[in-house]
Amino acid sequence: MNTKKKPAHVLSFSPSANAELNRWVLFYYGIPFNEHRHTLPFYFLLNKLSGGKSLVLCRDGDIKLTSVRDVIHHYDALTAVERKLIPDSLSSEMQYSWHRYNSDLGHAVVEWAYTNLLPHKAIMIRPLTLGSPWFERYFVKYCYAIPKQIIWKSQNLSMPAADRAMCLIKDIFQEVDQILSDGRRYLYGDTLTLADLAFAVSGAPLVLPANYGGDQFEQGAIPTFDEFPVALQEIISAMRQTTAGKHILRLYAEARYTTIPG
Repeated sequence: MNTKKKPAHVLSFSPSANAELNRWVLFYYGIPFNEHRHTLPFYFLLNKLSGGKSLVLCRDGDIKLTSVRDVIHHYDALTAVERKLIPDSLSSEMQYSWHRYNSDLGHAVVEWAYTNLLPHKAIMIRPLTLGSPWFERYFVKYCYAIPKQIIWKSQNLSMPAADRAMCLIKDIFQEVDQILSDGRRYLYGDTLTLADLAFAVSGAPLVLPANYGGDQFEQGAIPTFDEFPVALQEIISAMRQTTAGKHILRLYAEARYTTIPG
C-alpha cells in the first residue's frame, strides 16, 4: 500500500474505543493521518456539521468514512490478500467476532468503566480531554458536570447495569481463554485478524496495556493503574492474569505499532 499519499484526516473523541481501533488499523495499513481530537459536547457538534455518524470520522481525500468499520473495509480492499484483517475465507467469522468483541464487549466495558470512573473528576479530566484544544480542556475542567451527564445519560449508566456488564465481560474473556487454550497465536490461528484487534481494543481498559491511546511513549486517553480506585485495581490485576488478558497485553506490546509492508 502506498504510504506516500496525503494523510487522511480523522475527527475523533479521544477516549473512544473506536477512535483507538481507528488509530490502530490506520497504522497497520501504513496510512499517514492527522487526528483532530475533541471532547464533549464539542465533538458531537463538529461531527454532525461534518456529516459524521459515529465516534470516528475519517476523510481520505474526497472519500468520507463515517465509522471505523467503513475505514477497515475501505483500506482492507486495497491490501494484499495475505495481509487483510478480514480474510475472504473468514468473512462470516469476522462478522461474528465484530459483533461479539466490538459491540457486546465494547458496550459492556463502556458501561463498567464510565459508571465507576465518571464520579471521579480528578481522574477523568485528562482521558476525556487528551489532545483536545485548550478551551475544550478548560471547559471540561470547570464544567465537568456537562460532559459527565452527556455520557451518563446517553449510555443509560447505573451500578446495576455496570455489574451486569462485568458479568458479560468475564464471560467473553472466558470464551477467549477457551479459544486460545490450544496454544494458537491469534484468535483464528497464526494470522492477525480484525477479531484480535477488536477484542484487544475493547478489552484494553480491563488490563491497561502499554501503547494504548495512540501515543507510543506517553500515557494514552485512559487512567493509569495507580489512578484507578483500589477495588478496580483488583479487578484489573485479576484480568491481567487470564489468558485473554495476556493476549491483549501481548498484542499491544508486539502489534500495536507494526505496519504491514507497503
